[in-house]
Amino acid sequence: MAVIARGFAVVAAVTGLLAASGAASAQEYRLCALRDGARGPCTCEAKGGAPGEYVEVTRSRCRPAPVAQKAAPTATPNAAPASAAANPTATAPAPAPATATPDPVAQIETGGLPSSRKILDVRSRGKLLCGINPDLLGFAKQTDAGSWIGLDVDFCRAVAAAVFGDASKVEFVPVDTANRFEALKSGKIDLLARNTTWTMDRDVLMGFEFAGILYIDGQGFMTSDERGLVSAQQLAGLRVCVESGTTSEANAGYYFKAHGIEAELKVYPDRAAMLAAYGKGECEAISGDRTSLFSDRSRLAEPEKHAVLPEVISKEPLGPVILQDDRGWIEAVRWTLAGLLNAEEVGLSKELATGEAPLTGDAARLVEGAGKNGEALGLSPTWLRDVVKAVGNYGEMFETDLGKGSPLGTERGINALWKRGGVLYAPPMW
Repeated sequence: MAVIARGFAVVAAVTGLLAASGAASAQEYRLCALRDGARGPCTCEAKGGAPGEYVEVTRSRCRPAPVAQKAAPTATPNAAPASAAANPTATAPAPAPATATPDPVAQIETGGLPSSRKILDVRSRGKLLCGINPDLLGFAKQTDAGSWIGLDVDFCRAVAAAVFGDASKVEFVPVDTANRFEALKSGKIDLLARNTTWTMDRDVLMGFEFAGILYIDGQGFMTSDERGLVSAQQLAGLRVCVESGTTSEANAGYYFKAHGIEAELKVYPDRAAMLAAYGKGECEAISGDRTSLFSDRSRLAEPEKHAVLPEVISKEPLGPVILQDDRGWIEAVRWTLAGLLNAEEVGLSKELATGEAPLTGDAARLVEGAGKNGEALGLSPTWLRDVVKAVGNYGEMFETDLGKGSPLGTERGINALWKRGGVLYAPPMW
């Protein structure tokens, strides 16, 4: 709670003024809660103020209005009980105990969701810490000018736009495969957007929450084109490199066993070591997510001399990861992803979101619905429009980072929307 207390100190001057007046109407505040335990203080977000700036107000703002009780019927003199008339000094019956007031700790006025301490912490810090793969073309890569580009990078910016209304308020934290989950657990990052596969093991046993599917990938194999291989079934007798700490190692082992392929798996601690081994001839093929293989091939000295074989041996739903300890934060990240997909579906483009003309039709309905529900999370009423204004909708992100407008030139394929031949689908937001 020390972090939150420090956040309150930033607005101490405004706090004193509002608390002293005590006359502000209920319509001037939202998201009121006893944010430091049952003994207060009671704080609210002032409407029209900066998002995430909470001020202390009278404690009555954090308690429901008392329910009016019906008055007991007044007895007429003629109807008075005989015992009372005979004994005028008799003690009146004790009043019924008052109904206990529901504990309002961590409850907010709109929707009753627990107040997101993670959102408060991120805003207090002034930036989102987003864990990424520092060298995966199409997902996260730093340009010569020092800026970050890629699908994971753009999703991080989208979350920053939702939380701050400013997509630039994000710091990209490179994390490797072996340490990515520990970085999330330790608080080194707020969000992991690093081509990570959603599995039951990670969701149930490891205690992580996947916000949804950002990209559907599948595992494959790459080898030298000079070998003339046309199928992974021809890998028998060869050494295949895989990266440890990924689903690729287990998937490749199961595939070879199921198909009776006598291939040797060689495991390396990280992708750089695996690619170096492949370059030195320590293995004749490598295995991993197909998108990663195309990215790896583009960096080889002679890319055209290497072939990605046609088999897709697994399903790899890649998605952003957060901890399971803050429902408000989970919902903010989850609905940012859903908002990007829904924006493409209704035609809400970056151009429309940036323009000053009023939105119409389903685009207007989407922004209004997202705004109404987002306020329960402490987001701005225009948060989804801010997101699309910053990074575009999902289709625009894909085209820029992975599609024909990118160095990879990837087709949408199954990553198209459900209504356009793909499988990507988002729940409605109104």
